[in-house]
Amino acid sequence: MKTPPIIQMLLAVSFSAPVLAHHGSHTNQLLYFADELVEFEGELIEMFWHNPHTRARLRVVDDDGDAAIWELELAPGPRQFEAMGLVSETFLGNVRVAGYVSRRDPNALGVQNFLFLDGREYVQVRGEEPRWSNERLEGRLAGADPTKIQDAEAAADGIFRMWGGGRIGGRPASIEPDLLAQTLTERGRELVGIYDPLADNGQLDCRQGMPDTMFAPWPMEIIDEGDQIRIEATQYNLRRIVHMNGGSSEGGAETSSVGYSVGRLEGDTLVVTTIHVDWPYYSNIGMPQSDRVRYVERFSVSNDGRMLNYSITVDDPVIFTQPFTMDRTRQAAPGVEIVPFNCISEWQNVAH
Repeated sequence: MKTPPIIQMLLAVSFSAPVLAHHGSHTNQLLYFADELVEFEGELIEMFWHNPHTRARLRVVDDDGDAAIWELELAPGPRQFEAMGLVSETFLGNVRVAGYVSRRDPNALGVQNFLFLDGREYVQVRGEEPRWSNERLEGRLAGADPTKIQDAEAAADGIFRMWGGGRIGGRPASIEPDLLAQTLTERGRELVGIYDPLADNGQLDCRQGMPDTMFAPWPMEIIDEGDQIRIEATQYNLRRIVHMNGGSSEGGAETSSVGYSVGRLEGDTLVVTTIHVDWPYYSNIGMPQSDRVRYVERFSVSNDGRMLNYSITVDDPVIFTQPFTMDRTRQAAPGVEIVPFNCISEWQNVAH
């Protein structure tokens, strides 16, 4: 069986690391013409300082004196740039950019390199060298308040604390995309085939659901409330409630983008079963899931208490011929606080 190109691409990207598929990254070939890098010099005249990712407007004048406006799409959000010591005004003025043209808008550019007026250069892809400058802009995390760190560490209890973004591991199967495609059911292949990455990506409209939210590269807090456990996610400020002690009847539970979750403790490990998920995608770039999907998640803490071990098994008989498991780890992040995600999808929704 020959695998259709769209299935090959979705499988190769979404199963390798869902978090890398965020629409702000120029590396997502579903959203950008990544075969040709283009460069511009011009005046950056306006910033869009909102999640889901930072954007800007660049005025470019050609050799004939004609001006055009390009929208720049920078993958980091404002909080990430602020952690580098930047504010929106830092970007304004004469700059140089290199990137890939968007498939959604012929006058938009997914930025790979950004040269600031002061000579510093931001490089989107980790490990890539700057194009124009010897002074690379490096990320730096702002230190948390020492008092808040001390208080948070004193209050931490097992999994119940703030956790950082973490790392993804344990691909759902150590097999090639062609073989992964064969684990899709006929209905799964049909849904992959009709997915339109330029119109159907929920994150373009500030929406997300399970299980994508658990792999977002942002802090997450787990809070013990007795009969229920609350999971607060930074990205899109999604909230999950895990019903303990049996919870209410699963049959009567309402559906939502994060589903209905019931938890139990197996020793020091929290085991969560989730159903009633009405989010249509396993990952935001179009790997589908059905309303019959069921997740089993496991949360545990390393012996030193500094690492959260997380795994999720996805069982969806409508889409996949067999269940698969992914895992990730997160470092403890005492003193970190979840702030409003402040997501606005389009420029016209912002009051100037």
